[in-house]
This record gives sequence, structure tokens and C-alpha cells, in this order.
Amino acid sequence: MEERKNVYLTLHRKFVHENIIYTDRKTGESKTFHSVTLPKGTIIDGVDVSYYQFSPMFVSPSRFKGENYRDMPLLASREIWLKKGLVNPDGTPVRDENGKEVKDIVKVMPAALKQAVDNSRKEFLASLSDKAKDAREASQNQSRETERPEPVTR
Repeated sequence: MEERKNVYLTLHRKFVHENIIYTDRKTGESKTFHSVTLPKGTIIDGVDVSYYQFSPMFVSPSRFKGENYRDMPLLASREIWLKKGLVNPDGTPVRDENGKEVKDIVKVMPAALKQAVDNSRKEFLASLSDKAKDAREASQNQSRETERPEPVTR
């Protein structure tokens, strides 16, 4: 059986910034790139990679989830470099001796990234389901008699 060539990662559009314009240093021409920020709760091999970023080559509206989601094809055989800038306890970026920002880099395979994002999404949706269940129970336990206004007599 043939292995898949691409792994398709699907995220909500809030996590994907498309067509960011920059100027190429060598040629001086304007080019674009895409940036993806991983959602909270994304854990790969015990490492929390929430809010790490990477730049996929292609981004398109999702074929199956609708216009609010984006599909990103990733080569299954090429690892992805997830990057996140380090910050001091006071919130300022950590810089090296040359003044350049220090970044934490985690290298992952696309299949592991897709599995981590899918697990994060499942946990998030389960937490929403639990919150809704608690709200329904609280609503049902309230006494309806205290909410009704007394009838007006004339």
C-alpha cells in the first residue's frame, strides 16, 4: 500500500493569517507568506506547543468544514519547524548578544501535528459540552415560582 504524500491540517480561520506582505531583501520585490498559530492545548509527545507558529506554503478554504476553516496541505515526509519567541518574566522578548530575538524551535512530523490538533479540538469541544450540561442542570434546578411576577388585580 502506498503512503500518503500529503497530510491535510484543518484549522479555524482565526488561527491562520493569509497573504502577509513583506519585501524580499535580495530582490526588493513584494512577496507574501502565510502564518499559522497553534491553538491552546496542542500537545505533541508531552510537549505543549500551544501558540507556536509555522508558515505553510499553501492555504485554502476548507473543502469539508466550510468557509470559516482553512486547509493546509503539508508534505508527509518533511518535518515542520514550530517556532515561538521566548519572553522574560516581565514580558519583554529574550534577545541574544547580537540583539536578535531568541526563539524556541520544536521539529515535528505533519502526522503528529495533525493528531495533536485533532486531540486538542476534541478536548475543547468536550469541555464546551460539559459547560452546557452544567448550565442546563443549573437552569432546571432553579425554582420557576420565584421568577414569575404576581398578577395585577384591579
